[in-house]
Amino acid sequence: MTPPMVGSWQVRIVAARPYAIHGDHYFEFAIAQLNAPANAPPEAVLRAPVHAFAVPPEENQAVEITFLMGQVTAVKPLVD
Repeated sequence: MTPPMVGSWQVRIVAARPYAIHGDHYFEFAIAQLNAPANAPPEAVLRAPVHAFAVPPEENQAVEITFLMGQVTAVKPLVD
C-alpha cells in the first residue's frame, strides 16, 4: 500500500510503538485493511507525529488516517 497524496484510508492498526526523530515524538504503526484476517501480515508501516492521533494507537484499533502531500495529518478511531 502506498499512502495517497491527499485523502484518507480506513484501516486497522496491527501494531504500534513510540518513535523519536531528533527529539520529536512520533508513533510508528503497522496497518492492514479492515477486513484482513487477524493473523495477516501488515500491509504498510507509517510514522505520524503524536499530535496527529486523537487517542494513542492500540492493536486491532480501526482508524481513519488522513493524508496531505503523502504525510499523515490525523488518525482518528472509527466509531462502530
